[in-house]
Amino acid sequence: MKPAILICLFVLSACGGGSGNTGGGDQNLPQEQTPTQPTSDTSADQAETITQSINGELVSRTYQLRYPENPSENSYPVVFFFHGAGGSRTDWLEQNPSIANLIDAGEFIGVFPQGYQQRWNVNSETNADDVEFVSLIINSLDPAGLFDLTRVYGIGISNGAGLVNKIAKETTIFSAIAPLISQQTATLGEVVAPRAVSVLQVSGADDSQVPVNGGPGVADSLFMSAQNSAENWASNANCNMTPSNRVEIWGDYTVDKITFSGCLENTKIDYVIARDSGHSIAFGDDFNLYNAIWSFFQSTENSAPQNFKLLALGDSYTIGQSVCDACSFPMQLKNRLELAFSEQNGFEQISFEQNSIEVQIIAQTGWTTSILKNELSSEMPAEDFDLVTLLIGVNNQFQDRPFSLYETDFVELVNAATATVGGDANKLIIISIPDYAYTRFGQGGNPEKISAELQLYNDFAQQYSEDNGLSYLYITDITQQGLDNPALVADDGLHPSQLAYSQFVERLLPLAIEKLR
Repeated sequence: MKPAILICLFVLSACGGGSGNTGGGDQNLPQEQTPTQPTSDTSADQAETITQSINGELVSRTYQLRYPENPSENSYPVVFFFHGAGGSRTDWLEQNPSIANLIDAGEFIGVFPQGYQQRWNVNSETNADDVEFVSLIINSLDPAGLFDLTRVYGIGISNGAGLVNKIAKETTIFSAIAPLISQQTATLGEVVAPRAVSVLQVSGADDSQVPVNGGPGVADSLFMSAQNSAENWASNANCNMTPSNRVEIWGDYTVDKITFSGCLENTKIDYVIARDSGHSIAFGDDFNLYNAIWSFFQSTENSAPQNFKLLALGDSYTIGQSVCDACSFPMQLKNRLELAFSEQNGFEQISFEQNSIEVQIIAQTGWTTSILKNELSSEMPAEDFDLVTLLIGVNNQFQDRPFSLYETDFVELVNAATATVGGDANKLIIISIPDYAYTRFGQGGNPEKISAELQLYNDFAQQYSEDNGLSYLYITDITQQGLDNPALVADDGLHPSQLAYSQFVERLLPLAIEKLR
């Protein structure tokens, strides 16, 4: 069990309140504004100033813009980032290179406002009208200057999350938000948003400052529970109030993700509870939170049917030897993906038939790594697949081929598989080799030797994957239950059953969805 992280980090995990006031920001914008329109010599980072009246005095307030490194589009979505209490607008880019990478790659333009007195006024923390401040920024962004103001999103952490909740409830600025480690307050929950908004809400199960079960919290705020806050957003968007639930791994943490679908205007509501986590979004180096958030935002932009191409490479474990044609893991994955994307788009908007996963399988019983490598060379599959899986090696072990051959072939197969997805290694999933020692067939040989040798193969594949930033999915332990649970073994007494493959897919599905998004 991971220890609860309860320390309030000074910057992005800074402590801060939620949304308390329900008084709306004035949408009339009488104050002085500094127009923002990038030119050909605009730098990637650009500081801007807006003058706002606070306590009867004119105050210069700053925000930072970051543009794509080499702008090539006519316009880009706009993402606002709101720091936590005690933080600074510069913290986001200084401490989260993944955000800069997304911007530089041309995904969106980033806007990083600075809170007055390093806080956001969502529950009388300051006397600044921060809803007005954000409205002033929006009005300063010239649509002719690369800003697509029909696609504006908000990300906030702690006190900053309170502000994105408040803005989304009181204005039509944001089409989607990601409030991190803060739910709505009870007061804000009574406000009806003027538009349907997509929400990705993230909470820590052991958060003592913004309690996941609701109640008094930081900045004298009375918070809704994470569940009630998400249900409130779902109700505002007229979603199907029976959500789907799944368990995912976010870096070092197990999280529960609950999704409300079938919402108005292709919106959707996700709320995530990180088990054993406190008031922090430090999930570990193996999980990119901001890529996940951006994928969520993108998934809400288009209600068009989802059509993907999946390639499965391997041997008998890939074709599903001794099970029905629809029972192999690639075909079960296809069906689960089509259902998952239908749920995300909403039953009333997209039917199951409109969402499709096209599957191509290049595999045969008895294939070794060398045979698969030769088949790929001769068949020359397309290079426009959206996802590719690789499960190979058992026949190298069974046929007593030199392990060094596997080491060489495996690297070449990884490169060949990556080529089928346009060279994007992030779209490759390497799957561990099942252990047939735990079958009737395996027990008739030398099961200890079989397991030890297959472990050697799997250890190599896993280490290579880790060293090269590839996705590795371990399913061997499922097959090692074959003697205790014979239902996991097909009738031939050797290969996995339909049930075993379905358990493979339970682990594979969240990773596949993340990559396809």
